[in-house]
Amino acid sequence: MAIDLQTVLNSNSRLASVKTPLVALFVGATSGIGLGALKEFAQHATDPRVYIVARNVKTAGSIVDELRALNPRGQYEIIEKNVSLIKDAEAVAEFVKAKESSLDLLFLSVGFVSLDGRQDTTEGLDASMTTRYYSRLRISQLLLPLLNRATSPHVVSILAGGMEGSLQEDDLGLRQARNWSVARASVHSATMGTLALEKLAAENPHVSFVHAYPGMVSTPLFDRLASGVAGLLLRWLVVPVIRLFSRSVAEAGQRSLFLATSTRYSVDDGIVALGAVQTGGSGGALQRGARSNGGKGIFLVNASGYIADNEKVLAPLRMKDMERKVWEHTAAVFNSVR
Repeated sequence: MAIDLQTVLNSNSRLASVKTPLVALFVGATSGIGLGALKEFAQHATDPRVYIVARNVKTAGSIVDELRALNPRGQYEIIEKNVSLIKDAEAVAEFVKAKESSLDLLFLSVGFVSLDGRQDTTEGLDASMTTRYYSRLRISQLLLPLLNRATSPHVVSILAGGMEGSLQEDDLGLRQARNWSVARASVHSATMGTLALEKLAAENPHVSFVHAYPGMVSTPLFDRLASGVAGLLLRWLVVPVIRLFSRSVAEAGQRSLFLATSTRYSVDDGIVALGAVQTGGSGGALQRGARSNGGKGIFLVNASGYIADNEKVLAPLRMKDMERKVWEHTAAVFNSVR
C-alpha cells in the first residue's frame, strides 16, 4: 500500500511557508515525471528560481509560460543542452555555478530507452546509460559545492532505487556488444547510480540523496520505446494496457516533490520544515526513513514511497569493493571525454 496521497499533498502545500527563495535545477523535466514535479514545485514554492535543462529552448518555451501562469513570482530559465553528452552535462553545472551561490534542489529524471538497440553518442557512450547514470552523476558531483551551501539540500534521482542488480564487473560501461542489452543497461545505470551516490552521500553528510523507483507512470516514454512495426504494436496494443495500471504524471509529480522536500527522505527535517513544522496526515510527526548502507548512504525509495531494502544485492557488491571500482570506471569515462 502506497503512502497516502493526502499526506503527500499536505506536505507539499507546506512548501509555501518557506519564505526564502528556493533554487532548483531540473534535468529531464520537459515531459513526464520531471515535468510533473517541476509544475508541483513551481506551484507551491513562494519565490523559486528554477533552471530547466532542454535540448531545444524554443520547444521548451511553452513550459516556461505554463510555470509563470502557475506562479508569476518565480524566475524560470531554460538551459539549452543535450545531457546525453557528458560535456553538455558539465556545461549545465557550470552555468548554474556561474549564476548561483547555493542550490536547494537538484532533480534528475532524464532518461533515454530504446528497443531498437544500442545507440552510441558522439562521445562513444551508450545514450541510455549516459542519460541515466554518467550525466546525472557528473552534474551532481560538480554541483556539490552549491548544494553544501544550502540549508537543506536535496538530490533526487528518479530511476530504480531498490531494484539494483548484478554488474558485468569486467565491462561496467557495457562497451562489448555481447554484454549490452536494454535490461542490462538499465540494471547497470541503477546499480552504479546507487553505489556512486552512496559515496557522495558519505562524503557530503549535509546533502540528502534520494534514489527512487516511481513505479508505472503514464509518460510519453512509452511512445518512444521503438520505431517501425514494433513501435506501432507497442503504441496500439501494449501501451494502452500498461496505462490502465499506471499513475498519472500529475500524481507522480506530486509524489516526486514529496521525495524532494519531506522529512521522511532527509538527513535533516526537510525543506518544508524551513518554514513550518511538518506533520503527517494524522497530525503526528512524519517519521524519517532509514537510509541504505547502515544509515550512511542514500534513501532508496520504492514505488509505494517506502524505504527499499536491497542489501541482499548491495552488500555483496560493497564487499567486493565495487563502489571503488565503479567510481574509478566513472572517473575514467569523465576524463575520456575532455
